[in-house]
Amino acid sequence: MLREKAFDFWKTYIGLMTKGGVDVTMTNPAVTFTADAKAGEYDDISDEEYYELLDFTEELASFWKKNREATAGAVLLEALVNTDLSLSETDKLAQLLAEASERKTYKYIKPEPEFETTFDKTPFDEGEVEWTPQMIYEYLDENVYRQENAKKAAAIMLYNHLKGRRRNMILAGPTGCGKTEIWRSLQKRFPFIKIVNGPQIACDGWKGSYHVKDIFLEEPAEKVKKMLIVIDEADKLFEPSIGSAGVDYSRKIQNEFLKIMDGDKVDFVSEGNDAKKTTIDCSHVSFVFCGSFETLLQNREDKPATIGFFQNTAPDEEAESITIEDLVEYGNVRREIAGRIQQIVALNALTVDDFEHILNSRKQMSPIRQLEKLYMVNLSVDDKTKRILAEKAAGKNLGCRYMRSQIQSMLDEKMFDDPDCRNFKLSLVEEKEEGLPWCAA
Repeated sequence: MLREKAFDFWKTYIGLMTKGGVDVTMTNPAVTFTADAKAGEYDDISDEEYYELLDFTEELASFWKKNREATAGAVLLEALVNTDLSLSETDKLAQLLAEASERKTYKYIKPEPEFETTFDKTPFDEGEVEWTPQMIYEYLDENVYRQENAKKAAAIMLYNHLKGRRRNMILAGPTGCGKTEIWRSLQKRFPFIKIVNGPQIACDGWKGSYHVKDIFLEEPAEKVKKMLIVIDEADKLFEPSIGSAGVDYSRKIQNEFLKIMDGDKVDFVSEGNDAKKTTIDCSHVSFVFCGSFETLLQNREDKPATIGFFQNTAPDEEAESITIEDLVEYGNVRREIAGRIQQIVALNALTVDDFEHILNSRKQMSPIRQLEKLYMVNLSVDDKTKRILAEKAAGKNLGCRYMRSQIQSMLDEKMFDDPDCRNFKLSLVEEKEEGLPWCAA
């Protein structure tokens, strides 16, 4: 949970405790979220904003322990149980409570300025956590299956970024292999990570379009100084885009990226009648370019070497990286851009067995576990259905997002008939079983 959201939660629920609200009934936020989603409340927001809100709701909903309602006291206690506090943080929290107890006993009030100073740094301040590469890797391992090399590379890159050492990297792999999910998972813990859809970026000067400068201008000033920017489907951004005048607009966009990757101060001018210049210090900005690079592979198909990540049976460590020369010769990447890439990591396609393992996993990576947590229900999905979902996810390079959407659709159908049920049996196979304690059709 991000610091600002965590602060709001603790402030609200601790405040309820101090006002005698321990037994106040609180509705699970997942219930409200689901109702709002079905009512179309989130139709106007982007997918990125929707999934960010969904992730926060899932994390918050876990404090209700799959119940639709719980008392404020029970929610606060469960939140405390699930909060990792070091000994020093526990001491700080205990000191605050001890001082409050002393004030109540001796009837004095500590001056407000001192109180504010005390809370300048809290036990929940993420800035105090010293993330190591191993810690980052272990966190990713809960959310992303296989792709060990990519997870380790991401962990090292993020660690260096946290230390102020900017780096640039390419993650190359087929659709649905987890390259974007690595950064989507990290984004939940590190809000300075920004994921941008590469093909939507247009040349500066095109009105009504999304430009490179908008990546920075739409964010708070403090955030842009240390952003780690992930360009999704970057290979499509690099591909030639020739206009009527013979201009390759892809090259012009790359020129804009080059200014930022040099780490200098860059001036951005906003559009509109109130256009103003904003200077951004890019000395601590890092880039990750994600893509399948299918065109690059096709352009060099006459070469004997292969990149390796389209071979479903090849383990991670055998995947052959794309070279800097490949980017320049076959991928339309400017040599100046390619020269500023410190690392290129190739990911393999996930197999049918891999996707089946993900469905059966007890970790957060499983779409079944994610939906159970969101809706506070128990889901039973038969083995044949899991196999069908895994085969389609692997065969068509649809990934985990496809499996989740299919399971979501099956669950929606069952919930339409019995929204109060807490146990659901989901199947794509026409089978009926008697005597099951599940809300099965």
